[in-house]
Amino acid sequence: MKKSVLVAGAGASGLMAALWAARAGASVTLLEGAERPGKKLLITGNGRCNLTNKEAGKPFLYHGSSPEWIRPVLEDFSPKEVLSFFKELGILTTERNGYYYPATGQSSCILGALLAELQRLSVKIKYNEKIRRLQAEEGAWTVFTDTWQYKTQAVILCCGSKAAASTGSDGSGYSLAENLGHRIRSVHPALCPVTAKAGFLSSSAGVRSRAVVSLWQQRGKKEPKLLGREEGEVQWTAYGISGIAVFQLSRYVSCPDFSLGDLFFELDLIPEAEEEKLFSALALRARVLGDQKVSSMLAGVLHEKLVLPVMERAGLSKKLSCRQFGLEQAEKFVREAKHFSLKPSGTKSFEQSQVCAGGVDTAQVKKGTLESIFHPGLFFAGEILDVDGPCGGFNLHWAWASGKAAGSAAGSSAKPEAAGGTKL
Repeated sequence: MKKSVLVAGAGASGLMAALWAARAGASVTLLEGAERPGKKLLITGNGRCNLTNKEAGKPFLYHGSSPEWIRPVLEDFSPKEVLSFFKELGILTTERNGYYYPATGQSSCILGALLAELQRLSVKIKYNEKIRRLQAEEGAWTVFTDTWQYKTQAVILCCGSKAAASTGSDGSGYSLAENLGHRIRSVHPALCPVTAKAGFLSSSAGVRSRAVVSLWQQRGKKEPKLLGREEGEVQWTAYGISGIAVFQLSRYVSCPDFSLGDLFFELDLIPEAEEEKLFSALALRARVLGDQKVSSMLAGVLHEKLVLPVMERAGLSKKLSCRQFGLEQAEKFVREAKHFSLKPSGTKSFEQSQVCAGGVDTAQVKKGTLESIFHPGLFFAGEILDVDGPCGGFNLHWAWASGKAAGSAAGSSAKPEAAGGTKL
């Protein structure tokens, strides 16, 4: 008889884990709590599915676990190998600035290809089957749902995180792992919008501007500590700031290890220009324009809806004319625009985050195989683990790579015995 493996969760990592367990020769059953698979996969990359990134094989770019723990999994399934794998499944890909997508621009083709391969490998998929409890027995497991007891030799938990709960990620996998003795490191939103309280935000809502965004920690009278710096588009909203540059830094804002009162953003709103050169250029232009409003002139270097907030911060009247705008006023404006401060008040919820930081402590999971150090035959993959990456295909790459690692190990290590069940 074939070895038996049960995979919990039909997201990206679960689909991949089931596929590789079956390729290893196991009889695989895939349980999904929702009515259909891959809900979150379908919305990744705004529906275009950012499969991987040319830099996704570098462990030091990920958060959570140490690079050395992550390294074997990434080395076993590099970005090049991920692309070859999907090519084998009939997927053509395209590259944009190091980001890889299916050539169709549709995430549905990725889900379709994975499901077709699972069907070819005779993987059983059961929907609306929420796992309530796991019970370890001698050399086997019993998996309890509301209607059935599944007997299996190995279990792979790919239940996702708390991010985007509407797609089925409700964090229930953390409880399953915790009940089996695994420590859960603090779970908080990541890759999400940041909230702030500032009077100008309502009038600036809808603005998109390029900026260098730095997040600092200021504790007492100590020198500020730089937590991270990103460059990209910032989206200004009535509640705060969003956009990829902000997303990359949001995990620090939501992290319980940091006090919100100690954090502040510094934004360079004119990253294309050097301060000294811009001083003189603006002062020279102002002399030419005479009685025209300074705010109109400055709209040439900064979005018009951001000009007045910067002028106010710089102590410049909105009624100021170009005739009154000399080198001193230019310096005040430019310095404020290039060092614009904003205090975060928090982040948006799990529902509006792309991933979560935190999860199953990887110190209690074997490096490379992703098997529990406490329970032989229990494996983990994907977002349930304390591993998260930046925007741009890193988190999907981790799902593919960890799914392959756990699936291959579970499929080859399970003892020969078919999965069965008992109706409740």
